[in-house]
Amino acid sequence: MAFVVLVLLEWLLLLAAALIFIGGIRGALAAAFIISGILWYTHPDNFWLWEVPFIIGVFISIGALLYFAKKARQSNVVAGLAGGIASLVVFGAFFTPILAVIVWALIVGTGLIPKIRLKEVVWGISPILWRALMGILCIIIGNVMI
Repeated sequence: MAFVVLVLLEWLLLLAAALIFIGGIRGALAAAFIISGILWYTHPDNFWLWEVPFIIGVFISIGALLYFAKKARQSNVVAGLAGGIASLVVFGAFFTPILAVIVWALIVGTGLIPKIRLKEVVWGISPILWRALMGILCIIIGNVMI
């Protein structure tokens, strides 16, 4: 494949990973369509050989994300926790990491770990961690398919 095509396919994989992390379940569905399109483009002769296990994995991952989101809502973790982590990522994209943490602490001012029980914190952070893991797996599986 030409270098430009590989760069565009990699850009689509990064877009799919970002959709999963930012968009949640709807983003995971959109990312599944993007990766299916990449799969159809790169492997048109044995598309269904790869697509069936991929779709099964997508449904399992979305089911796990629904479960983690339900458990996070039951734990009554402060909603600012996810906003604080998301704002840290946004500030980190534009500043150096040390400067980003300082600016984030001054502007947002929310703690990463609130003072509640550890079990509630773990269930509160689990959807974010699962989205990040799904995004990383999206990039890895996409690179294997390319």
